[in-house]
Amino acid sequence: MLKQDFEQRCRERGVPVTWQRSAVYEALWAREDHPTADDLYEELAPKLPGLSRATVYRVLETLVGLGLASRVAHPGAAARFDAETGNHHHLLCSSCGRLIDLEAVLPIPVPSALPEAFDIQDASVYFRGTCALCRETRAPDPRSTSKRR
Repeated sequence: MLKQDFEQRCRERGVPVTWQRSAVYEALWAREDHPTADDLYEELAPKLPGLSRATVYRVLETLVGLGLASRVAHPGAAARFDAETGNHHHLLCSSCGRLIDLEAVLPIPVPSALPEAFDIQDASVYFRGTCALCRETRAPDPRSTSKRR
């Protein structure tokens, strides 16, 4: 989303466009690795004196509330954020934890037996596996290729 679209969305919702919000949003938009709040803080803090970790967390929650970012979380991991808010799935590397966007080509059927008064608003799928970088760096163990007699 372009900077002017970001500013327009903020103004439409009555949210002031601050330098902190702009900086965090631009940093998030520039990344494809689904950073944590701490990742973004560590990237921005050296460039923006006075930026606090708590501010980065609050800005990210505001961006999620505005629909400008989504929170991506899976069990046992810190929440990560994604500026790509369109419907898509993720590939999750079990080895390094890397998240990779995957276009939502698989339709997810809505279960017919939902608990009473449950309203589904969104759905996504995580595919777990091993990314190419981890497969490349994993050297075969020569001891594991012993011949059976």
